[in-house]
Amino acid sequence: MSGSPSPEKSQEAALKALERRADAIVKARSAYKEMVDFYLTVFRRQIEWRDRLAARPAPVDREQVRTCLSAGEPLIERYDPGLESDSLLALWAEMKEVFRRGNAVLCKAVEKIEEVERSGDFSPASWLMEQRPERGCLVREVAERIGVEEPMLASLARAVTFPHWRLVAASWLPSSGRLHEWKRFCCPTCGDTPALVELCTAPGEDGNISPAPQRFMHCAFCGSRWKVEDMKCPACASTKSGDAKYYFTSEEPELRIDFCKSCNHYVKVIDSGKISGEVHVGLELLTTAHLDAIAQEKNLTPLETCA
Repeated sequence: MSGSPSPEKSQEAALKALERRADAIVKARSAYKEMVDFYLTVFRRQIEWRDRLAARPAPVDREQVRTCLSAGEPLIERYDPGLESDSLLALWAEMKEVFRRGNAVLCKAVEKIEEVERSGDFSPASWLMEQRPERGCLVREVAERIGVEEPMLASLARAVTFPHWRLVAASWLPSSGRLHEWKRFCCPTCGDTPALVELCTAPGEDGNISPAPQRFMHCAFCGSRWKVEDMKCPACASTKSGDAKYYFTSEEPELRIDFCKSCNHYVKVIDSGKISGEVHVGLELLTTAHLDAIAQEKNLTPLETCA
């Protein structure tokens, strides 16, 4: 009787999947090579920390999940994620060194944070413990107080807290089978706005050789992935005919921008059936910045503003 793979084998498989996807992206979009090379270090560190975390999410059984999600409430609204400061602080120390080697801007941000740390006016561990999607103003407040640009501070915070929140998501929602009650576009685990949409075409049923692709949302805050059925705008919920628009190029058939003509919000979409390797939300977001540039030219607003 075979059991679950060991933590070592799971980690090894995750690292190999990351490397394969990174190689495929660089081959397709070589302009991102330098960025991918650097952020691979960040993503590797996040994977390696999965089994070193002391986070202990509140136990949630299947019936509790069903009740919470059928009520339309993300699990974080009812249950304690159990984040732990010592492991957060230890990962912060490692990530600081990674980002210090990134570029001059990242290095300067890290040095500024260390400066206010030493002054006693700032405690990274307690601040990171408070990270929540609904508290987006927290990053802004801290950034203004310590003199670090908000996008930079948000990137650092997410890099450090992601492994903890990924553990929370895996603990509360170990399989997508628990998500049939969820009817909202926000993340069922943490409540954040989806950062990426994945199109996935399942094998045809009942002789249907051209099944419609399924839509899955990816959360960049905790790593959750969930299926959505409704064909409406995730931002304003419009179902009006003609509001749903998209943009793509023949050079990149696996990528596109979906946007709403009514509210001008957009989200990046990837067709997983047309790519090599598994979707990795961090890599996909970083290496599709050219889509964001196109969206900005069209005066569109990202659905997930922190992505």
